[in-house]
Amino acid sequence: MPKPLKDRRLSRAVGEVGLTMLEEARRAWPRIADPEDAEGLHDFRVALRRLRSWLKAYRRYPGIRVPKPQRRRLRDLARATNAARDGEVMLAWLDATRPELAGAECGAADWWRERLVARVDADYAEARRVLEAGFPPLERELRRTLAGLARAKGRGPRLGEASARELAALVETLVAEVSAIASAEDRQALHRPRITGKRIRYLLRPWKGEADACKDAEKAMKAFQDAYGVLHDDLVRDPALQAAAAEHAGEEAQARLARVAGGEDARATAPRHLRGFLGLARRNRAQRLAHYEAVMAGAEELPALTARLDAALAVMRGDRAP
Repeated sequence: MPKPLKDRRLSRAVGEVGLTMLEEARRAWPRIADPEDAEGLHDFRVALRRLRSWLKAYRRYPGIRVPKPQRRRLRDLARATNAARDGEVMLAWLDATRPELAGAECGAADWWRERLVARVDADYAEARRVLEAGFPPLERELRRTLAGLARAKGRGPRLGEASARELAALVETLVAEVSAIASAEDRQALHRPRITGKRIRYLLRPWKGEADACKDAEKAMKAFQDAYGVLHDDLVRDPALQAAAAEHAGEEAQARLARVAGGEDARATAPRHLRGFLGLARRNRAQRLAHYEAVMAGAEELPALTARLDAALAVMRGDRAP
């Protein structure tokens, strides 16, 4: 019977769990080239992020040696799909809101969607190019590195001790970050709890099978992360809307100048879809404020969330039976 996670030596546990996470990425890898598999690239991306977060949590502990070039390349591959994923989220929002839009907003949404589709396709093609060039060699190198950790000899700290220390620090950071949110316009403050929440969730994930307390804590962190994730999408959409409106205005100005240069007449009026973009921006702001209120209401439940996390800490420390 394998040892409980809390009792495993840190180096070996980091290597063994890391190999499991790397295997999840390897299994998702062939799916990114399948046009019928809508979730393949997403699952691959998530697997890379979990592995990166897991290794980052323990990299300063004695014996946890993952070469910096490998860590850097893992980071770059995990980020390779960011632009495409953001564009995909924009498209999903446009498609979901399209039935509710007024005439002017429909025109702006259709104009933007046509360009977004082409941009997302190009971004995904670039992401696949980067991943296909970078993942296979990195996977081989990381597998050797993690296998070496999994075979490590010596005493060193236990995983439970190290995980509890990292989780306690992250919980303290999360509470401070949530307390620092002052308004719906404080974008940086709203971004930080989402990232810290994701790190906590990824740290908890290997512990889910150890005790119900860890499983409950991970589930609670998913709900927390999802609420901030929806708000994050709204925040990302604001500047994207502004950029799209500016792009449209530029296209309109160039087209009118070209007509004048060709001897035709052109009116110096507002861009054709400006009213529609203003409507979309107002719609996104209303949605963002509603999601902000939901997040702030959830902040009142932070003591209950930290209590679940404290129960997971107790399991890691061995203070509580599973």
